[in-house]
This record gives sequence, C-alpha cells and structure tokens, in this order.
Amino acid sequence: MLNTIRRKVRALIEDFANIKKDFETFEYTTSKIFTLSEPNISSIEKVLRNGTELGSGEYIYDSTTNKIKIIVSLTQGDIIEVDYIFSKYSDTELNEYIRASLPWISIKNNYDKCFELETESNGIYPTPSNRESDLIAIITSIIIKPNYSIYRLPNLTVRYPKNMSKEEKIQRIISKFASGIGISDTITWN
Repeated sequence: MLNTIRRKVRALIEDFANIKKDFETFEYTTSKIFTLSEPNISSIEKVLRNGTELGSGEYIYDSTTNKIKIIVSLTQGDIIEVDYIFSKYSDTELNEYIRASLPWISIKNNYDKCFELETESNGIYPTPSNRESDLIAIITSIIIKPNYSIYRLPNLTVRYPKNMSKEEKIQRIISKFASGIGISDTITWN
C-alpha cells in the first residue's frame, strides 16, 4: 500500500523518477571510486569508459553512499561517464511526508479513522482503502507542494485558490472526503 501511495504522491508533485535522466563524467586520476552528485538515484542506466559501455559486473553502485566503483583497470586520464535515472524525493523522504500527513486525517473533526505508518513492516495500519489512499496522497502532496493550486489523480481533480493556506486546503479536502465524493470527481474551491 505504501508503494501505491508513494506513486500517487510522485504523480501529484510531478516527481517522475522514470523521466528524470542525467549523467556525470569523471576523469580517472588515482581513485576508482566516484561520488555522484544527485542524491536520489533510482537506477544506473549505463557506465562508459572512454565512450565504451562497461558490463554490469565491471562496476558497483552503492546507493547508501552514492558512490560508484569501477572494477576494471583504468589508465590515468580515462573518462568515466555514468548515466542514471533519479527523482527529487527518495522513498524514505516520501515516507516521512506520508507519516506527517496521517495525523491531519485523525485530528480533523469530520473524519474518524486514525492511521499509523509502521516503518518495520513498511505499511500503514489500518490498511487504507483506495479512496483513503487518495486522501493520504493528496494531503502529503499539499504538505510537500503547498503552493500548487491543482492536484490530479486519475479519478479525482482538486482545485484550490492560489491564496488558500496549506492548513485550509488540508481541512477542506478531509471534510469533503468525509462527506463523500463520487468515483470520479472534480472538487473546486473559490
């Protein structure tokens, strides 16, 4: 369920990890270990040495340290290019934003469910319905990007005035969910 909510949040805040691609180049001098500057790399697409692609067993990427180690021999002056896919927010960061959204649901008057994020099991309890996961995703998105005035899910579009506060946006969406929305709906506040 948490993966589904993270995907929805990424869509709402336009953090499409499969679209953001970049590369970095390094010149080998003495160390075969290179630090990549982008912190949230989801995958290494390819590694090139002087324009020739290395095989997957010829380098090791450590996502914890954000370092790539070249296993094959290098000559001083070799140019290493690393092509990768990244996102602005890591899953860990999104989990914390999701955790921050959950108390909003339980403290607002018109919604009586209380959700908890369990980090050990990587789940939310009680398990939210699809509709509730939409609510969690929208609240999370508002917390991350409070200046957005429109949030779109496949089954729901929410529009706010640009001057509405983050707190009011969250309160109104929770109230609307508590009173019920259709299978496919557009919510607009003036």
